[in-house]
Amino acid sequence: MDKSNNYGATEQKILDAATKVFLKKGLYGARTQEIADEAGINKALLHYYFRNKDKLFQAIFERTFQSFAPLIVQIFNNEDPIHDKIKQLVNKYIDFLSANPYLPLFLINEIHQNPKRQLPIHQIKGKLKSSRFMQQFEEKVKAGVFVPIKPEQFITNLLALIIFPFINKSMLSSVFSMDETKFDNFIQERKVFVPDMILRAITIDPKQKV
Repeated sequence: MDKSNNYGATEQKILDAATKVFLKKGLYGARTQEIADEAGINKALLHYYFRNKDKLFQAIFERTFQSFAPLIVQIFNNEDPIHDKIKQLVNKYIDFLSANPYLPLFLINEIHQNPKRQLPIHQIKGKLKSSRFMQQFEEKVKAGVFVPIKPEQFITNLLALIIFPFINKSMLSSVFSMDETKFDNFIQERKVFVPDMILRAITIDPKQKV
């Protein structure tokens, strides 16, 4: 038997189990025994792979982020028109959060409890600031196509429109009487609604092609 493959399979099993437990209970609510039980291993083996719960938690952060970050960087730096990029960003982000629906609230709670926690964003931080998207946005502002808003403000508004429904799923489902299927349809509708609304909000002349 290939020991390296077996090692990787066990590590993956632990990460999958920890993701499920952390997303439900957070770092402080989760117990290593619960993670070990979910992975179908003993606690000693879990500690062999990850010395403590915090290191395992950090590994989950990094794995989740790294599964998504390259997609964002790719969209920010392609040569598509900026309105296409905005649609691509919304679609990819909604698909990602639909697959990880507890992640936004999970991250907010953990960062609130531990403000010094380091998120693995260093690998894309510089790339986004110098991206083709940022250049295109500033060009549209200078040309009088977009209202004079900073790209950082625009990205913040865009992310808020995407993330808010996932954070407030219970409230929205209750207020609008949505079951799981209706909520999923509601989220899919936002793939069209969000980019259309935000582009109309920042475009000085809506009839002008952006």
